[in-house]
Amino acid sequence: MRTVASRCWSSLLLILLALCASGAHAASLRLERLDRQSAQPEEVLAGAYDQEFRKVDGTSIVIPRPAPQWWRVVLGDLPTDRALPQLVLSPPNQKRLEVWQPGEQTPSSRSAFGPESDLLHSARALVVPLNAGLKPGDVVYLRITSPNLIASELSVQPMATVHADDVYYARFRASVLVALFVVALMSFGYFAALREHGYAYLGITLLAQLANLVIEGGEVRVFPALAEFAMDRRTNIVINTAAVLTGIRFLMFFLQLQIQQPRVAKLLNVCSALLGGLLLVSVVHVTTFSAYFGNTVMLVAFGGIAVAICRGLRRRQLDAMYLLIAWAPVMVVLVAMVGGYQDWWAMPGWAIDGFPIGVAASGLGLMLGLTARLEQVRVDRDAAQRRWTYDKLTGVITRDAVEDMLRVNIEKAHAAGSPLSVVFVDIDHFKSINDLHGHSTGDEALRVVALRIRNWLPAGHLVARYGGDEMLLVLVGLNQREALVLAGALRETVSRNPLAIDGIVVPLGLSMGVADLQPGDSSQTLLRRADAALYRSKANGRARVTGYGVDGEIEGAG
Repeated sequence: MRTVASRCWSSLLLILLALCASGAHAASLRLERLDRQSAQPEEVLAGAYDQEFRKVDGTSIVIPRPAPQWWRVVLGDLPTDRALPQLVLSPPNQKRLEVWQPGEQTPSSRSAFGPESDLLHSARALVVPLNAGLKPGDVVYLRITSPNLIASELSVQPMATVHADDVYYARFRASVLVALFVVALMSFGYFAALREHGYAYLGITLLAQLANLVIEGGEVRVFPALAEFAMDRRTNIVINTAAVLTGIRFLMFFLQLQIQQPRVAKLLNVCSALLGGLLLVSVVHVTTFSAYFGNTVMLVAFGGIAVAICRGLRRRQLDAMYLLIAWAPVMVVLVAMVGGYQDWWAMPGWAIDGFPIGVAASGLGLMLGLTARLEQVRVDRDAAQRRWTYDKLTGVITRDAVEDMLRVNIEKAHAAGSPLSVVFVDIDHFKSINDLHGHSTGDEALRVVALRIRNWLPAGHLVARYGGDEMLLVLVGLNQREALVLAGALRETVSRNPLAIDGIVVPLGLSMGVADLQPGDSSQTLLRRADAALYRSKANGRARVTGYGVDGEIEGAG
């Protein structure tokens, strides 16, 4: 796990290094916009509206309406290398670009998807080569259509810079997508191994995010059938709704909201039901209301999760801390992006590329947090299992545990036709030891007797504290006669060595009752006969071993 996780983090570091590359050496240009909506290409190219073009600050292009908008580019200093300079619009953000160069009546068209996509370049930008012979002051006309208000930057760059940026972008996207896919694959692997459905929720969420990134980033355009599918408006709604829905279910599982915060869990269950309904409807049909409804429900759900995180932090829940740390990168990027889209501030250059990095890092962080929590659950479960299995004072098996083990061994003995015996052991006059020497001495007597029995008993047999000072031995593979011999030798070994504590010598005597397994026996009937044999040992003066006869009679061994 640590090796795989470290590789994932190494991939993310490589991504950050890839971001250090920039499209430097861009040529200067002046950008002007025409707000007239009804302008026709022949009129614009003839200069009919040249006086209406208004200069814009910078080189950022935002289309405020779904209708096509005209732009005029006045070229400045052009690159001086031998290759043709390239007009670059980055990122595309689903825009369609038409370019008329001087003397042309037919535009060069580019878009992220469809027949106008340019597979010679990466999906990071729409690239159109400028004609040879262009000089500073020449004018290039653009008509751009955009379904959203997301800004793109226009520049003129040397071919070498475009190629270098394409290579860096390809490395960056490959690193992000592979890292995200690996984390998703690891999540499903943990789900298959541990059967913890939280891993499945996380894996589905990451795959949905991966699909969304592939569509938004344009990588899917190399597959024509998938590209057509990606251009369907329903695709975006369905994938994003599925990602949010499974993400909510994962976070509910991760924060254990059903137990820790049931009110928040109820709110998120309602949000999940609404998103599930939207998902089913969107497979068939979507409207402008679909995105609004989904975003509203998502904001309500994220608000509930934020409340849950705050409450968890106040309660010092480690899960809430993991979630806060994992979510922080994505939240910072989303805030920067939303503010940029709403024109509250300039869009940071790292925001668009930072989003997929944040998604991958958050997925890995959440998976590591979930793994840490499950590891703690396993440790707690093992500790509880050990407390249930072993007696704290004596270190031998507890009554509940040995009863389960006895039932299993009886089933095996019946199936194989092999012998099995049980022995009840009682410390003689144990109450007197407590009364005369104190309970601490009595506890020490119990511990020493259990230790001597456990060390003396051959491997493969079981010794348990059955209650008070009474112990139970399960002798696997021994019939009653063999069990009587072993029990007699054990009694002699323990009894001949009295207990010495703080200069006080405490004699230890044992009484035992033996019974072996008979056809049709259950654990209850077998233990009942052994208990009857122990009772007879006590009744006959203690310090002896007694076996229960097959015919119901008692046979003794001194």
